[in-house]
Amino acid sequence: MSLGEKLRNAMEKIRNSSSLDKDTVKEVTKEIQRALISSDVQIELVLKLTKQIEEEAFKDLPSGINRREFITKNTYDILAKALGGEKTKLIEPKRILMVGLFGAGKTTTTGKLAKYYSKRGKKVGLICADVFRPAAFEQLKQLSEKIDVEFFGIQNEKNAAKVVKKGIEKFKNYDLIIVDSAGRSALDEELIKEIKEVNSELKPDLTLLVLGADIGQIAGKQAKAFHESVGVTGVIITKMDGSAKGGGTLIACSLTKAPVYFIGTGEKMNDLEEFDSVRYLSRIMGYGDLQGLLEKVKEASEDEEIDLEELMKKEFNLDVFYKQLKAARKMGPLNKVMDMMGMGKQIPKEQMELGEGKLDGFKVIMDSMTKKEKLEPELLNHSRIIRIAKGSGKKEEDVRELIKHYKKMKKMFKQMRKFNDPEALQKKGAMEKLMKKFSKQKKIKFR
Repeated sequence: MSLGEKLRNAMEKIRNSSSLDKDTVKEVTKEIQRALISSDVQIELVLKLTKQIEEEAFKDLPSGINRREFITKNTYDILAKALGGEKTKLIEPKRILMVGLFGAGKTTTTGKLAKYYSKRGKKVGLICADVFRPAAFEQLKQLSEKIDVEFFGIQNEKNAAKVVKKGIEKFKNYDLIIVDSAGRSALDEELIKEIKEVNSELKPDLTLLVLGADIGQIAGKQAKAFHESVGVTGVIITKMDGSAKGGGTLIACSLTKAPVYFIGTGEKMNDLEEFDSVRYLSRIMGYGDLQGLLEKVKEASEDEEIDLEELMKKEFNLDVFYKQLKAARKMGPLNKVMDMMGMGKQIPKEQMELGEGKLDGFKVIMDSMTKKEKLEPELLNHSRIIRIAKGSGKKEEDVRELIKHYKKMKKMFKQMRKFNDPEALQKKGAMEKLMKKFSKQKKIKFR
């Protein structure tokens, strides 16, 4: 069971308790303790957080809310603050230096960050200043080509500062320069010396430390050591999609006052997002992150020429389903999308585990359908299914499987259409109002 599921189970005890007394709150805090400790959060901090929850649980109630709502909100706020608190405002940098140790995914993250800014209209130049790892030059060069961003490096050059100097000259008219520096297995004197030389040449607006979520509370020590040695100004945490220690890593960074600006949520180049502790906590606990979803949909729409309103509003048929599948590779796996909706637990397991190969197969099948069949799927009788199977080179059961998945998705989107106003989500407090609406729906309630 993940950190989010454990925290959610604890919170449900508050929401479903017939009588809220000190014993009930104590039982809840013990569950929270177990959840945080399993995520590699320092025991001293865990005890401090749960003590704070217990102390604030029975304070005087503000007007308009009951005790259950008061304890739930306080607990949620305390956990969100521990994970990083209010979102750190990201400056508009012109030069970024990436630092970190081996194994954190620094070079891949450098490419993701370049794509993030490029998609926001920045003209970005990437410089490979990793003169230590032989494969670094080729890896960053290939990533640059993949995301259509300019690259600079000098193969076999051993002076990183020299590479940076020439790279700056090449990219002097660019909006943003991102430098990928060398890593090591540890922060040794040689690495510190090299990063300081690069730093002196680049004069970065942001120095971002890349940490893997799998290191847990060690992240705090690394962040502190890098900051004291080379002046780190922010953190990017990778592998947040698969590590059980992600919560511990975030909290450890928060303790050292190292703001987490981004988190890596997958292997694709789009799988990088600005970190917001409230949205992150909401998502891992299964309450959804619809704002994050709409941002992902918007990006996919721009890349695949898909209308955002069509995805959320238009009458759901195979034509719309087809266009959604085209965007699926940009948006990520279905289970991530459903988690952002707060509906991860509501969707059948086989629906959540649709792989990219299966989605590609579905697209091939629908390419063999007529426009009328896509708009009116109820026309798909036995003879049409035989024709579509032959035309796509697939089996009849593959076509029937597509129809089955389509019907399940149609049913789900029928529920979703009531909450489809993208503009409203931009307004202050709209997310909270929307989640309240969701929680009142019998078929989508958080239980």
